[in-house]
This record gives sequence, C-alpha cells and structure tokens, in this order.
Amino acid sequence: MIVGRVIGWLLLFCALVLLGWDAVSSLDNGAWGFAVLGQRWFEIDQALGSATLNTLQAGIERRISVDLWDNVFAPALLWPAVAVFVVPGVVLLLLFRRWGGGRTPRRFSGKK
Repeated sequence: MIVGRVIGWLLLFCALVLLGWDAVSSLDNGAWGFAVLGQRWFEIDQALGSATLNTLQAGIERRISVDLWDNVFAPALLWPAVAVFVVPGVVLLLLFRRWGGGRTPRRFSGKK
C-alpha cells in the first residue's frame, strides 16, 4: 500500500519537474506549450550520451513486433510529457490512499 503511494508521489514529482522544464523552455521560445514525451526523452538521451530511445525501438521492432511499436509506443511518445506522469501518479495515489475514518488518536497527548 505504501509502495503505491510512494510511486504515485514520485510520478507527480517527475511531472512537476517536467512542468518546470516546459515553463523555462517557453520563456526561451516566447510561446507557451507542453513538450511531448519523445522530445524530452531524446533531450535526456542527448545530455547523457546514451541512445535508450533508439535501443528500445530497435528491440521492440526486432524481438516483439513492428506493429506494437507503430500502434502503441510511437503514439504514446507524442503525448504531452507532463500528462504521461500526472495521470498514473494521481491514479496510484487515489487507489492506494487511506480509506476509513481519520487518524487514530494519540496516546498521552493530553487532548481528547
């Protein structure tokens, strides 16, 4: 239960970082807009000197299916990067929230 909440908060933190990155990028460009997931992934790959996006594409197309890449992964890379992290983060936080009546009363706090 706590693992789901931690993952949800981490996803929301990533979304907040991406939102800040979009804000800074929009100040440089002069126009507001959200960057797509594929663009941000490519920029991170370039900064780290890796090619994870190309490796993922080649691996899926060669070992699994070209149609899986073309119909599932490629369209997902065109979604706004912030939304890709916000939606699952909120869903996880709602699924793994504490259900029931409030907190248990503290012992020895002096208040009733």
